Amino acid sequence: MRIIQLCFIFTLLQFSANCFSSYYDTLPRGVRAFVYKHVATGKISSSFTGNQQEQDYNLKISIDAKSLESLNDIFADYLTSLSQISRPAYDAFQLGEYEVDANAQVQVQGVGIAYGFSNDLTAYLAFPYHTAEVNLNIERTKYNNNNQVRTLLESSIQNNSGNIDSSTAEIITGITNSLPDISGGVIQSIVTNHLGYKPIGSWTGKGMGDLEMGIMYNIFESSNSGMATTLGLTLPTGRTDDPDIIQDIAFGDGQFDIFSEIGGGITIPNSPLSFEASGRYTYQSPSSKTLRVPESSEYLLGFEKATFFEKLGDMLDLTLTSNYDFSSWISTSVSYLFNYTAKSIYESDYSDANQILSTDTEKNSHSGKLELSFSTVELFKNKKFMAPLIISSSVQKTLGGTNVPNYSRADINLKLFF
Repeated sequence: MRIIQLCFIFTLLQFSANCFSSYYDTLPRGVRAFVYKHVATGKISSSFTGNQQEQDYNLKISIDAKSLESLNDIFADYLTSLSQISRPAYDAFQLGEYEVDANAQVQVQGVGIAYGFSNDLTAYLAFPYHTAEVNLNIERTKYNNNNQVRTLLESSIQNNSGNIDSSTAEIITGITNSLPDISGGVIQSIVTNHLGYKPIGSWTGKGMGDLEMGIMYNIFESSNSGMATTLGLTLPTGRTDDPDIIQDIAFGDGQFDIFSEIGGGITIPNSPLSFEASGRYTYQSPSSKTLRVPESSEYLLGFEKATFFEKLGDMLDLTLTSNYDFSSWISTSVSYLFNYTAKSIYESDYSDANQILSTDTEKNSHSGKLELSFSTVELFKNKKFMAPLIISSSVQKTLGGTNVPNYSRADINLKLFF
């Protein structure tokens, strides 16, 4: 959603291969797991900017001389002449002002399957399905001041009549007297007919996200500690950002990702308290993509499209978790999650556009998570329950960051073993 720089490409659904209570647990040999996960965000209406300050998705569009000069040569020639004849008229020139408010909500449903090839090696596949809604409200806050511009122009012509070419003054006066009123319909026409975008407004989308596959290996495990590592691949099966839709959300980033994860945990002897830590590094492979060529850093919409070599920044995810087991079937956990995404790189024949597109793509976020889990695994082993399964629910909130959306989310997870 480029008009408000809403970047919501990062994964909402990440399959968890550690299917039992501890991070390092893998499936026993020959055991399968079915995992269902549902993620729902709250209303996303703000983000953390480059200076780590929260900012609403609110954009003010002033249709003044500066913004119109870059629109096309006809406006540029008229406004240049207007500035030369009457600088006060040029400075006051305004055809209207609009405020754009936007918010988004996203839901992700995921299905995962896992299989234990040995007691130490588990392989899995995860299939996410996204549903997203973007609400875009445009309200006009100022109307044109054509009468004021005409008055200032006439005053400048009268006061400097000897220094102004009469034919040029006549042409500029005629254009000024016939300036249009830039209504919402006119803006929609400019966006669709002149710039070639699809109509501005609310947007909804559904579709597959990026498929994730991985292999988890249990490095070691003792009575109260263990460590595991995961190697995986993300496939570009999700819909990418459409360069012709201003307000859409991508469900995938359009290239293969390779990730490696390692982590472990320890349980305090004779205590229900345990601690876990993990880290994941994701390499995002480069790819070629068709993108809009932004006119400037202030005017991000573009007239033309071009092919860019895009290298999205690699990602680092760190998670620290504290678990408390009330019993063999109920537990709770508190987690701190950190994500860092390096700056993206763009290469094309448009050097200015390359720099503009990479601006503010370096990101980091800090989040907190609270989870409650119910497990029947031990009850099943003791023949006190009909099936081994884990049901958990969690809430997660962005606590701070740079260049990332501020959002909250709720998760429901079901894991069934057979």
